[in-house]
Amino acid sequence: MRCGFSSWCRFPVYEVDFGWGKPAWAAFGGPVVKQSVFIVDRRDDEGVEVWVSLEQEEMERLVRDEELLSHVSLVGSQARQ
Repeated sequence: MRCGFSSWCRFPVYEVDFGWGKPAWAAFGGPVVKQSVFIVDRRDDEGVEVWVSLEQEEMERLVRDEELLSHVSLVGSQARQ
């Protein structure tokens, strides 16, 4: 499996002010890039957010990985299942 990784850590996304204040939360816009992982600092500096886009079978395997789950909090569509 091939998967692209990109880190936006330490990129000042929460410091940008277009005239109506700094963002409360920043998200990636545009189409989802398949087979990709984006990493960005959390606004509260308490870790990172990791945005993962995988094929369904691979994502199902990922969210069942006990070692991974012992280090993360799931948010989003996989967390609701």
